[in-house]
Amino acid sequence: MWLYLAALLGLFFLRRWYRERQSVEGLPEKYVLITGCDSGFGNLLAKQLDARGLRVLAACLTQQGAEQLRKATSERLQTVILDVTRTDSIAAATAWVKERVGDKVIHATRDLPKSCNSDLSVVTGCMEHALTARHPRTRYSAGWDAKLVFLPLSYLPTWFADFVLTWSYPAPAQKV
Repeated sequence: MWLYLAALLGLFFLRRWYRERQSVEGLPEKYVLITGCDSGFGNLLAKQLDARGLRVLAACLTQQGAEQLRKATSERLQTVILDVTRTDSIAAATAWVKERVGDKVIHATRDLPKSCNSDLSVVTGCMEHALTARHPRTRYSAGWDAKLVFLPLSYLPTWFADFVLTWSYPAPAQKV
């Protein structure tokens, strides 16, 4: 009986491995818009997707960040200056994107706050897989801190999760 169970478990993982290795066809024709590309997750994800062959539309806050990103990537990556707190900047960036993409659907990602793990490629690897996989997962947990702490914590009552997080993390400099 244990042999059948082991074989069934092996087939399950083999099928999962096979499905996760399949990617969307025509990646060089796909556009991806990423905000917050000056540094952090946005910058790393833009570089990763450019290396995969996608056409990346990278929105940076500063001209300096845009120039550094252009130097580090191929001609497929194009940058635009975008300040998400200003309506006129958003309107200009929207017009810029429509000019380049036309009626094609684009995948938009947003820069994420810093996580516990200092290796940003763990998170951007999940983002890359979600954007390019033919069968993306329904839930991603990036890194062992997410798998062993935050994911189990999300299944517990909210009051308990809040207690654990406020107890284990430092207090903010200014309380509201």
